Amino acid sequence: MVAVRWLAMNVIPFPSRAVAMEPLAFTIGARVDLRIGALAAGVVRPRGEAEEAFAYSTLARLLRAARMTWRERGAYTGLVLPTPPSIQASLDADLLSEAANEAGCTRQGLNFELCEREVVRDGGALAEALRARGWGVTLRADPDCPLPFGTKARTLYSELVLDAPETPDPFLALDDGDRSPLGRRLLAARAAGLVISAESVRTASQARMLAMAGFDRGGGPFAEAGLR
Repeated sequence: MVAVRWLAMNVIPFPSRAVAMEPLAFTIGARVDLRIGALAAGVVRPRGEAEEAFAYSTLARLLRAARMTWRERGAYTGLVLPTPPSIQASLDADLLSEAANEAGCTRQGLNFELCEREVVRDGGALAEALRARGWGVTLRADPDCPLPFGTKARTLYSELVLDAPETPDPFLALDDGDRSPLGRRLLAARAAGLVISAESVRTASQARMLAMAGFDRGGGPFAEAGLR
């Protein structure tokens, strides 16, 4: 089993080859399987201005640095790159895809995480364009749950990331159980075949309850320190 002391979210400087030699800084957090505790994915979060981090040359170097760091740590799970909601509407699928290709990322090794509210605003164009290029797409859920999960969701998304309750109802994911918005969303996501992840899990007890409630993965403090 993989130890996770190294999974703490560290700022990792990566010097640019450009003349200015500006360092790139990012963190890599963990998502783990809530049922068996195994490392499931790394989440890359650039530091600094979103517009600068997602510029083509910067993004390619950042993804390459994150991929190399992840491998050097002995982790061979895929990486997830959340896109900032503030600039998601301006992002271009060709730019994201080309930057990931230049960084040496494989289609199986990188998911782009999109904000649901922004997906609703653009009609899913960015998600569809990324999927057409072969990349995985994770959906970061909006609290109002505006998207239905039908046939289209099965083709576009591989994972749904939700804010998890501190004390979840263990019967959330049962067909005859909870009928709250969260319960309905879990049922719909599970029916669509999506991996369901909790954005942040604090304790082992919460992780067990979330697993019972229908969550597959979790990030946050439990993922960072729970595999000793």
